[in-house]
This record gives sequence, C-alpha cells and structure tokens, in this order.
Amino acid sequence: MTIGCHVSGYGPVRLLVLHGWLSDKGVYDVVAPWFEQARYSIAQMDFRGYGRSRNLHGNYEIDEIADDALALASELGWPEFHVLGHSMGGMVLQKMALKAPARVLSGIAAAPVAASGFPMDEGTRAFFQSAADDDAALTEIFNILTGKRHAESFLQGLTQAARRATTRAAFLGYLDAWTRTNFAAEVGALATPVLVIAGAHDGALGPGAMRESYLKQLKNVQMKVVEGAGHYPMLETPAEFFDLVDGYLAPRS
Repeated sequence: MTIGCHVSGYGPVRLLVLHGWLSDKGVYDVVAPWFEQARYSIAQMDFRGYGRSRNLHGNYEIDEIADDALALASELGWPEFHVLGHSMGGMVLQKMALKAPARVLSGIAAAPVAASGFPMDEGTRAFFQSAADDDAALTEIFNILTGKRHAESFLQGLTQAARRATTRAAFLGYLDAWTRTNFAAEVGALATPVLVIAGAHDGALGPGAMRESYLKQLKNVQMKVVEGAGHYPMLETPAEFFDLVDGYLAPRS
C-alpha cells in the first residue's frame, strides 16, 4: 500500500478511521482494541506526512487525503465502508462521501471541522503557525481545545505525541487546508447519514459550533454531546466514545 495504515479485525463491518491535524492514527489506539474482531475490520490510516506515511510528500489538501483514503479502501478490497473522522478527518469524510457516495455507507464525525472550514484572523493564524516550532504554543492549543481542565502533564503528553506524529511541512500545509478549504455549498445534497460527536468542553469545535455548521449544512445528521470531553473524546472519555461509535454502527451492520 502507498499510504500508511494499520488494519485489524476480520469482520464484515468495515470502518476506515481518519485522524486529525495534531495526531496520527495512534490517537485511536486506546479504543481500537475494543472493536470486536469478528464483527469489525478496522483500517487506521496515516495521512501524508504523518506516522507510517511520514515520508510521503504531497499537496497537503483535503481533496488529496480523500483520494488517498478512497484508494486505500480499494486496495483493501472494500467496495463499501463506514468512515470515522476526527477533527480535520471529519472534513475529509464529507469530501469522500461527495466523491464516492455509493461507497461511504455512513460517517461518524468526532469534534469535526465543517465543510465550511475554520476561518481565522491573522493573529490567530500566526499563533497556530508558531506552534509548528514552539512547544508552549502547541501545548496551549491543546489546553484550549480540551477546555482548560487537564493537568499540564496530560497536555504535554499530547504535545509530545503531536511532535512524533507529523512533519513540519505537513503541520503547516494542513493548517491551511482545514482553515481555508470551503465546500459547504456542496454537502447539502449528501444523503450519507452522519453522526457528529461533540465534546462539551471543546474550546473550538464544541456543540455550539456543530449546531451552526454540521446541523445546518447536512440533511441527514444527528449529534451526540459527550459532557466529560473536549476535543479528544477518544482520549478523554474513551469508553463513552467507543459506545457511541459502536452503538451507531450496530443497526447499520
């Protein structure tokens, strides 16, 4: 395979798992073992510049990730599958559904960026760009995203994991991708069912942001709020996150 991934399970429910801007596929490592192997086939993908795809260069665009993900599913022999996308990965799953509506059976968007992107003023953009080199800035981003509730050691662990996860070029390239890409005018026609999982303490993409984006832009969408989580429910409240994903997929398998 060209793109890096980790495949587990051998079941009939096929789930392609997409990470976000500040993590690689490892962000799901706590919950991944809980998917019953006889029921699920799970593919945890690494985007270009991340994890097992760290040495793969590209344009670092949402379209490119979607094309890579669809190609990976084809290589795996998956004609149809579900997609779980976190943060920037939630944006990607919508692009995949637009490109291949007959293949994407459903989407689960966890603390996701909307199809309309996440516009930033120049000061905010400069701060986020500085996090490519400044660990203190990156740690503060994690602090904001998780509601300023967690211990410094937890936040620093996220920072260290992010540094291991990606290259500087991918970090900056994808920052432009998820903040400046906008295909909201296209997603209103999507019939693909989508579950949005929002963390109540998410400082950027919480329930309010979801009501103003996903719940208005998509016609076949529902939202579940995780009261104990911020932007990383798979790490902050893993059991509840898993139960939501598993429960959503159960009637679709």
